[in-house]
This record gives sequence, C-alpha cells and structure tokens, in this order.
Amino acid sequence: MPTTESAEDTKAAPPDFAATLLTLAKGKTHADLSAQLAELVTAVTTTHKAGKLTLTLQVKPQKGVDGAVLVTAGVVTSKPRFETPASIFYATDEGALVRNDPNQQPLY
Repeated sequence: MPTTESAEDTKAAPPDFAATLLTLAKGKTHADLSAQLAELVTAVTTTHKAGKLTLTLQVKPQKGVDGAVLVTAGVVTSKPRFETPASIFYATDEGALVRNDPNQQPLY
C-alpha cells in the first residue's frame, strides 16, 4: 500500500534549542541560567511574590563570512523583594521628624 507524504512530512526537524543553549558561550549561558533560576525560585518562595527570568538571543550575520552568524545571549532576572517597612514620625513646625507627637502632652 503506497504512502502519501506531504512536503511538510519530509521537512527536517528544526535543530534542538536545548542543545544549542548548552553550547552557547561554551556552556556559560546555560550555567548562568540555571544559577539565576535557582535564585529566582528561592526569592519567589521566600517573598510569595512573582519574579521573572528572561533570556534574549541576538543573532546577527558575521561580517565577511558567508553563512556565519554571531549569537549573543542576555539573561535578565527580576527577583521579587520584601517591601521595606515604614516608620511613623511626626513633623514639627520647623520641619524636623520626631517619634513623639509634639501636639500631645506626655502621659507621664
């Protein structure tokens, strides 16, 4: 029984992205991503807030070499942080900040 193959069926699969990532910058990009992901997960679980890890790949032609391209990776992490606690102060007429209300008489 003959099989019918479309042009799509005979196309080669695209190269494996993970394999390419492992070879970028001699593996340094993958190592950096792994370390930053671990730090991000720790920050998210500690603060209970969302974070983000972004990988950007820039691909540009290599001047003077037909068919060659330069691939540069950039990794940016936005880690969640705890909010800085606020402190209550009172403003005096002179513009100073004091801990006790200057308009209230001391209790003792």
